[in-house]
Amino acid sequence: METLYEFWENDPEAMIKTGQVANALDVSPASATEMIQRLAVKGMVEYFPYKGLKLTEIGLVAGGRMKKRHRLAECLLIDVLGFTGDAHEAACMLEHALTDELEESLDHLLGRPTKDPSGKEIPRSSELNVDIDLKNSLKIATSLDEGEEGVLVSISMTPEERMTLAELGIETGKRISRTSTGLIIDSEAFEVDESLLNRLLISMRH
Repeated sequence: METLYEFWENDPEAMIKTGQVANALDVSPASATEMIQRLAVKGMVEYFPYKGLKLTEIGLVAGGRMKKRHRLAECLLIDVLGFTGDAHEAACMLEHALTDELEESLDHLLGRPTKDPSGKEIPRSSELNVDIDLKNSLKIATSLDEGEEGVLVSISMTPEERMTLAELGIETGKRISRTSTGLIIDSEAFEVDESLLNRLLISMRH
């Protein structure tokens, strides 16, 4: 659906060809046709055999929603955490972990950006109606007040760097609280500089 949405972004009026989809996803034309037919049954696309397809209104909302999550994840990785790895690949993994609540919390945390780091628009055709306390859902560790605590849910570092931190006891799933010089993790105090705190994402709802 994300791929189909990207084709729609490039030309909203154009018919999307099955061959284009197959090439974009690196699958056979037969596999692409089978996927498209399944989406047509679900009402996501209008499929015209031997001609191509167009996204329906339902399909546009679904594809835009997925693309929104991906681009929000890229904003978090690049603009906030300073991630220097493959942000696109990392965002592909992150977007599938975002619940409705986390999506809305992340959007709020980022200041509801309109474009991702590459300048592409973040779709906003369907805003969520999620009843949560946005101030207390997701925070970067640098924004924690002294004594405030939550659960570490993401560390924006290379696998080797995360492994080094894990050996010290700093890893996802741990409850942490902020001190004047760093963090307390499972009752153990760590002096942590701001550059590291900027790479830690904290959930305040656990």
